[in-house]
Amino acid sequence: MVNQQLRYLTAISLLVLSAHVNACAVFQPPRQYRNPGISIAFDAKPQALALVHHSRLAYEQAHKAAIKLDAQIALLLAEPNEETLAKARQAWRAARIQYQRTEWMRFVDGPIDWPPAPLREIGPEARLNAWPINEAVVDYVAGNPKSGIIGQLDLPLTRNTILAKNQSNDENDVTTGWHAIEFLLWGQDTAVDGPGNRSASDFLAKGKVNERRRAYLQIASQLLIDDLALVLLEWDMDEPTSYGRRILELPASEVLGPAFHGAASLIAIELYGERFAVPLDSRSQEDEHSCFSDNTLADLRENLNGIIHMLQGSKASEAAPDSILALIEWKDPALAKQLVEAMRAAKSALAMVPEPFDQLILSADGSASRAKAETALVALQLLAKKLKASAETLGLQIVVPGV
Repeated sequence: MVNQQLRYLTAISLLVLSAHVNACAVFQPPRQYRNPGISIAFDAKPQALALVHHSRLAYEQAHKAAIKLDAQIALLLAEPNEETLAKARQAWRAARIQYQRTEWMRFVDGPIDWPPAPLREIGPEARLNAWPINEAVVDYVAGNPKSGIIGQLDLPLTRNTILAKNQSNDENDVTTGWHAIEFLLWGQDTAVDGPGNRSASDFLAKGKVNERRRAYLQIASQLLIDDLALVLLEWDMDEPTSYGRRILELPASEVLGPAFHGAASLIAIELYGERFAVPLDSRSQEDEHSCFSDNTLADLRENLNGIIHMLQGSKASEAAPDSILALIEWKDPALAKQLVEAMRAAKSALAMVPEPFDQLILSADGSASRAKAETALVALQLLAKKLKASAETLGLQIVVPGV
């Protein structure tokens, strides 16, 4: 059963990858989340308001963490050495935690990945978190020391140049976001037992190529901050035309529905499928999410933590009184207990998956490492199903492949 599910979700993920479009464009969210065939005899407005507050806070924390990362990058460029490089890498990991906890807000045509519309650009998700990344488009790689934008000395290195080159010929030609910065900080991962190992000397203010690399890292870091600021502003309820303000004018079902749909989609399409099943099936490091830093398992765990925090309304172990979980407990105590158990099982199973991820995906069929990975896959699939069941018990309809 595990292998059948893995192949099914792998096929879905490969469809998304080959289509060169956002998964949200392939699996459209419902036009209306409330199930018209079910009567809702309760008030979910407190949960809706709390959810918008939580969403804004999640992006605020991600934005602040990106600013801290930028400060560490500035220190690295002011005094390039192995210590300042290590601190910049640690700041990237810390900022990554906060961003991964926001990803359940995808797949619902919200500010992070909404489609283009009159007077509105497409959401910045692809600029922030697109992957896999063809690192040779950015900087040197093994066998090609002059590759990438950085090595093209006749190409002006500006913010506009970097943006124009982003996914211009292929969706893997990523020039912005978390993974471009990750590659610049760690370099290409050619080691079998660890992450990339770029030297701090690459950032010395010496020579045209180094100067371009320094400038690129600064621009990429600022773009990250700016894109997160745009999304954060859309969740600000004090802004009269913001998404957060507008969504609260809708029925509570149309606020809670996207949360369930986004969380279940993130688990089924991304965590189970594209980020876990695909690399396990392909056994290719190129399919690993954060391959330069070997941060992939941390990515997966923080994605899950973000969903748990959203359901509980906080980072505490107990559900807040105005949380979605508290509403489910009121409506169906038995299902709420199953949902909590599924969250705990998924978190425990992911914690047991051995690191680093690039070694896990090379493990043999039937090995202990792969067995733990398959246990995590089963736990994630169960959690997605319990999320859908919880949505349905609240009179909401969501449609997620494989769930």
